[in-house]
Amino acid sequence: MLIYDRGVALIRRMTDQGPEWLLRWNPTRECSELIEADRLSGETYREALYREIDWQLGLDRKKDYLMSSVPRLHFELTPCGRVHPAKTFEPETANYGRLELYAVEVYRAPTLERLAADEKNCWTRPIELLEGVDGQGRALREDQFRWLERTEAIGR
Repeated sequence: MLIYDRGVALIRRMTDQGPEWLLRWNPTRECSELIEADRLSGETYREALYREIDWQLGLDRKKDYLMSSVPRLHFELTPCGRVHPAKTFEPETANYGRLELYAVEVYRAPTLERLAADEKNCWTRPIELLEGVDGQGRALREDQFRWLERTEAIGR
């Protein structure tokens, strides 16, 4: 049975040292996390992510960022933590979640400045993400760390 169906935003900026990924501090969970959005009825993953990015970050999808038109990765995850390629197990007999990851490029200097001014935001290098921490050394949400590690969605 499908227990969650989410889009995940891999928000990136390019620096002289390579890409950095945006994580957002969640004070309730006491960890940093990538922006995720549950799909509402009749909504695409992209529409869900547009809604969540615009709301959480206060951005305008028409001028502040670009989102990929197709997912960077689609996978299904069972509660045991195993990542499965789509349609490789029987969903009627197992609880599972579905995730689609989309690349998001922030491309305007004023947008980058606004993101940097928000204390909840933290730009993070790939090596830090793959160690399970954000750019300030705070823990990445455990389930996101597990599937990032297993899927290799973000390269070193």
